[in-house]
Amino acid sequence: MELFQAEQLVLDAQLRADYYRARLTFLEEVTRKGIEQVSDERKAPLESPQPLRPGLKLTAAQ
Repeated sequence: MELFQAEQLVLDAQLRADYYRARLTFLEEVTRKGIEQVSDERKAPLESPQPLRPGLKLTAAQ
C-alpha cells in the first residue's frame, strides 16, 4: 500500500509539473506576442475540426 501511495504521489507531482510548465509556456507566449494573437492562434484549429477517423462520416439516425 505504501508503494502505491508513493507512486501516486509521484504521478500527481508530474501532473502538477506539466500543468505549471504549460502555464508558463502560455504566459511567455502571451508576453512575446500579445493576448490577441495567442487567442487567435488557439481558436484557429477549432474552426475546422478534423474528422476522428479518415473516411468515416457521422450521419443522423432516421
